[in-house]
Amino acid sequence: MRTTEQVSPPYMATLASRRADLERFEAQVAEWTALIGQYRASARRVEAQARLELDSITDELQLQRNEASAQVMRLKSSADAEWEHEKSQLERAWQAVRSAFQRAKLKF
Repeated sequence: MRTTEQVSPPYMATLASRRADLERFEAQVAEWTALIGQYRASARRVEAQARLELDSITDELQLQRNEASAQVMRLKSSADAEWEHEKSQLERAWQAVRSAFQRAKLKF
């Protein structure tokens, strides 16, 4: 009598891991989008000179958030062989974005 063991193919774990990574990245982009909205609202409540500086900061954050979103899209469309490379590039680039948001938080 031969028993068969149910073994998940290796790619199944990879797919679950990829899905979790994408959800995490998309949640971060959504959080950044909300923060930019809050920062823009704060900028509207200050004097003109300060508003110019804060608007400049939020414009830069918006550009960085847009690039982060584009990186997530590239990651979504990457082939299995490219996934880890694309993910590591995205995580390195996001360190700069996180730092920019941390610096901006001090201004707001």
